[in-house]
Amino acid sequence: DSVAPLRAADPSFDADAFLAGARTAFEMIVKAFAAGDTATLQPLLSPDVFTAFSDAIRDRQTAKETHETKIVAIKVAVIEHVAIENATALVTVKLVTDQINVTRDANGTVVEGDADKAIEKTDYWTFSRPVRTRNPNWILVATHSP
Repeated sequence: DSVAPLRAADPSFDADAFLAGARTAFEMIVKAFAAGDTATLQPLLSPDVFTAFSDAIRDRQTAKETHETKIVAIKVAVIEHVAIENATALVTVKLVTDQINVTRDANGTVVEGDADKAIEKTDYWTFSRPVRTRNPNWILVATHSP
């Protein structure tokens, strides 16, 4: 049981509820990132991740590009790894999704992606939360794709 160390530290941890929240967070964060909505992103992300995301958004705006992401399906959302460091829980979720990702230039011409074709993407997102907090919210502290 990969979540046993977390359950030992936080008996209220519910893997199913956590994964439901991770799926919702994934959709919210991906949508806000595509829309350039830093106000929505900031409370959901660690400072490092927020800086990386907001820099990417700024670069896109500077290039006068827009980005659209449509999550067609979340096919897999599983807890891949759990760690507890300095009374902070870290849970890495593997997300396999079908997405349509399109980047357009200032004229609306597609410069990257295909508006009609979903591609499968695998992402690993690590969420963090102090073990002994009453705050139910997890913060995204790392993302990577293989």
